[in-house]
Amino acid sequence: MDRKLGKINRYLMIGWLAIVVVLTVTYFGELARGHRDWPYMAMFLSVTIIPAVACLIYFIKRPQSKKLRIYAIAGYLLMYTFVLLNTNTVMTYGYIIPMLTLIVLYHSPKLVLVMGSVALAANILCVVRFFAIGMVTAGDIKDVEIQLGMIGFSFVFAYIATVLYDKIVKENEEYIKSIDDKQKQLERVTLQTITTIANIIDAKDEYTKGHSYRVAEYSSALAQELGYDKERVANVKYIGLLHDIGKIGIPDSILNKPGKLTDSEYALMRKHAEIGGNILSGNNMIDGMDEGAKFHHERFDGRGYPLGLKGEEIPEMARIIGIADAYDAMTSNRVYRKRLTNEKVISEIKRCSGAQFDPRLAEIFVKMIEAGKLDDLSPDNAADTNTGTESKGIAERSADLLQSVIGFKEKAYDNEHDYLTGALNRSAGEKLISERLAEGDGGLFIVDITNLLGVNEKHGIVAGDRVIKTVSEELSAREELIVVRYDGSGFLCFTKSAAESGALEGLMSEVCSEIGGKLRAMTEYEDNLICVGGALSSEVGRDLSALLIAADKALFYVKQLGEEGSYLYKKSEKDRNGNLYGLDLEQLIKMIAHDGSDGAVYGMDSPEFERIYELVKGIYEKNKQEMQLVLITVTPAVGKSLAVADRDEAMEYLQSAIDVTVSPSMITFRFSSVQCMVIVTEPQTESAELVTERILNSFYKSYDKRNMALTTEAASLPSPEVC
Repeated sequence: MDRKLGKINRYLMIGWLAIVVVLTVTYFGELARGHRDWPYMAMFLSVTIIPAVACLIYFIKRPQSKKLRIYAIAGYLLMYTFVLLNTNTVMTYGYIIPMLTLIVLYHSPKLVLVMGSVALAANILCVVRFFAIGMVTAGDIKDVEIQLGMIGFSFVFAYIATVLYDKIVKENEEYIKSIDDKQKQLERVTLQTITTIANIIDAKDEYTKGHSYRVAEYSSALAQELGYDKERVANVKYIGLLHDIGKIGIPDSILNKPGKLTDSEYALMRKHAEIGGNILSGNNMIDGMDEGAKFHHERFDGRGYPLGLKGEEIPEMARIIGIADAYDAMTSNRVYRKRLTNEKVISEIKRCSGAQFDPRLAEIFVKMIEAGKLDDLSPDNAADTNTGTESKGIAERSADLLQSVIGFKEKAYDNEHDYLTGALNRSAGEKLISERLAEGDGGLFIVDITNLLGVNEKHGIVAGDRVIKTVSEELSAREELIVVRYDGSGFLCFTKSAAESGALEGLMSEVCSEIGGKLRAMTEYEDNLICVGGALSSEVGRDLSALLIAADKALFYVKQLGEEGSYLYKKSEKDRNGNLYGLDLEQLIKMIAHDGSDGAVYGMDSPEFERIYELVKGIYEKNKQEMQLVLITVTPAVGKSLAVADRDEAMEYLQSAIDVTVSPSMITFRFSSVQCMVIVTEPQTESAELVTERILNSFYKSYDKRNMALTTEAASLPSPEVC
């Protein structure tokens, strides 16, 4: 668009200057013949050449300025008005035509309208002047009308042309924008696909996790140093991500063998280059896609594999990836050795220059290492081994670098941490929280990212990962929290510093507000909401499973409301030492019988409970008889922990058991993520005990695992208040 505007500005200046030159030559000719004097010429030069030269200087400095059209037309109209008022004939409308033709290119109807109004006004003034001095008489009125009509028609048609041209230009711009958007969407999908494949490749080799990403980063950095344009640099990165795709065809027993490979095993390992080339051959999406995979183990001296290519017979793409691949191998820990120091790496690259590596690329790559250009891309920022600092574990060394894909670096990864976020994984986190609970009371809450699936579908998995990592970083920044990756869209947080109701509620509200604001600032994820549900061990007990159930119920309530917010699970004073589930039944009865008007837990502003209340009320008004309520809760079996996957699976079986056993006249509702309720509307026909027995039989008949159990409670439902 800017280049197009610059071209139009250039045409405008050429047209204007051409007219100025013609007028200047003509007027100097008249001066030479004595038809003009020098005072008149001075006035002419000041209103023609000076504005034109000033705009020419402005054009040279800012050739793509939108303001130039205004300045040029103002100067042109000044010149036109001067010529018009000092001519001996009314036939000067022709001067306006060249400029009028050019300004149509700006497709700005307002500009044509302003220019036309000024030009018409100037011509009317000219006619008035000619009448006043007697140059035009009543007999010439026909000519005057023709002149003014010609000017009017010129601008009217120019205006119409500009409007039509403006419409065409805008439609073209929208079409081009839609193509660009689709292209960007295709690029995102391509990157996600390539990233997924790279993850699969690296997952096969436990000693080289993150290798493909790092090679891609080093390769693209070298390509940029070589002067590749942006598109080619991106292509190098994509090819680098897939350079080891052939390892898919290599047995895991060979890839993960800690000791030295046998000759036959090594021969099979070498096959990965050829396999990778075959997999990517015929892929026309990126030029040379198969070359990086097939030839990155070729050597400059011709002693490489699979074909033994030599020198520049090896595609430059493969030579780039080959040196990046070797660099990552030298700077990463292996089971059989620690990473090499930078000095040793530089020495090795220089030693192998001309043998394993292209000498030109090796020289440039060494300079990049010496300049520290690869430091931020290295698998870690550990101190040089010569300093005596203990190196970190192999798994930590192999943390993936997703700087260019996701936007920030991976945290250290080991057997106790989640690979994507760096937070504690579920097993390690539950163990640590249980230990802290054994020491004393604390607060536990679950942070859930709603609509994460929508982000994945709309923006891609990489975008969803960015959201998850943002939430993790915000939580991990709070030193008082133990942060655990709870499930696909949630985090579990524990703190001993907020063991009181008010403190934990304040912390949960603050976390919800800050993280929610952070995600909304990431404009493409504005649909995300943060929901937080928590519980106190002083309320529920120090059993982690009980705390999880209570926090999960509170979270379920918040999510029911469909709004961002937090809620703390609370038990009444009279039931503080009672059963965790008994209180829920009491509160549930209150909410249904009183429409939640007493402010019972989970009842406030819940549209679901309002609906159930109306159903119960309607049935009671019709039958005038008491109903019964059954509450069924999924709980961990004795000695088992509450796992989200097991809980959800058990809830699905429970829901299925309810669907196939209850009659259509009964009301069923999923009360929380671990509870369902059934309202028996005709207890004289089917009692709550009989319904409960049928549900339990159906559940245990289909759910044969022993990690989850059902707890049931039943009570009479009093008559709903008639408001």
